[in-house]
Parts: sequence; C-alpha cells; structure tokens
Amino acid sequence: MDSTHAASSNHRHPDGWNTVPVPERVAQRAITRVVKQEDGCWISTYSIGTHGYAQVGWQDGGVRGLVLAHKAAWVAVNGQVPMAMTLDHTCKVRPCVNPAHLRLLPNIENARRNQGDDFPMGGCRHGHPNSDLMRMARRTKSGERRWGVTCRQCMKDSQARWTAANPNGHRDAQLRYAEKKRKAA
Repeated sequence: MDSTHAASSNHRHPDGWNTVPVPERVAQRAITRVVKQEDGCWISTYSIGTHGYAQVGWQDGGVRGLVLAHKAAWVAVNGQVPMAMTLDHTCKVRPCVNPAHLRLLPNIENARRNQGDDFPMGGCRHGHPNSDLMRMARRTKSGERRWGVTCRQCMKDSQARWTAANPNGHRDAQLRYAEKKRKAA
C-alpha cells in the first residue's frame, strides 16, 4: 500500500495515489526520526496507522497533508514516486523507512504481491505473462460489484478443470434456472 493524499482525495482509488507531492522538509524529517536496527531496518518513530505503516503529517497554508513515512523517506533519497508506481518493502517490515529496503513497482505488481505470494515479476503465479491479465467484475454475496484483475489463461485453465469435473454442470444449471423461472411465472 502506498498512498499520498490530502483530506479531499480518494485514497482508496489508485487515481488518487501519488497526486500530492511530498514536501522536501517532510521527506528530510522522515529519515531523521528513526531507530536503526541491526538487521538494517530503520523503524520510524512517527505514529503507526491501523494499516501498520508509519505516517507523517504536515500543514501548508491551512491545508493538511498526510504521507506514509516510507514514501517520504524514498522522496528524500530518490525523488518523487512516479504516477502508477508504488513502493514495496523488500524487508516486509511495514514501519521500516530505509530507502535501501524499498523498491519501485507498478501498482498492479504490488497489489498482486501483498497477499504473501512473491511470485516472479512480469507474470502471474503460474508464469503466464502480464499480457494475459484482464480486468473483470464479480458480484459479492450482497450483490455489490467488485472489480479485479485476473490472468486470462489461469481462468481458462480453471474453467476447463471445472468442466471436466462437472460434465453436466452447465446443463444442470440451465435446468435449475428454467425451473426457477417457471415457478416465478
């Protein structure tokens, strides 16, 4: 997760990420308030959010800003994070702000890796290329529509396995639907 947001931006949506530049004074502050550990991690002494990341706030002309401390530390050493990119902790320690423990990743790669599956970059967990990724919507039990990204080839393989295990599956579903429709009429 990496979002920089002002009070008015939508920090849950990727279009709202990286839109507020981190002021240089905030970036410098982020790398000075740390406890350096033997394993190389720099643990921030700033407040830790419910997400587990340290966060730094500031105020400019009555406008408040908030940034994750590891992003501010990156900015202090490497400059602003480009749009559509996010920072990944290679050490997997969320309050760590050591720029040497951070790497730039496309948002989609970081989202796929945050489930604990650190599979090779550039492809899905089964090795299919990123060109096979597709955006799709699914419905939750409450009927809400949720968008996500999945691998086209993995989905085809999954459907083939289901069809092989359920040879009459589609026909049975069609019959159940027709029966339900007939009862409703």
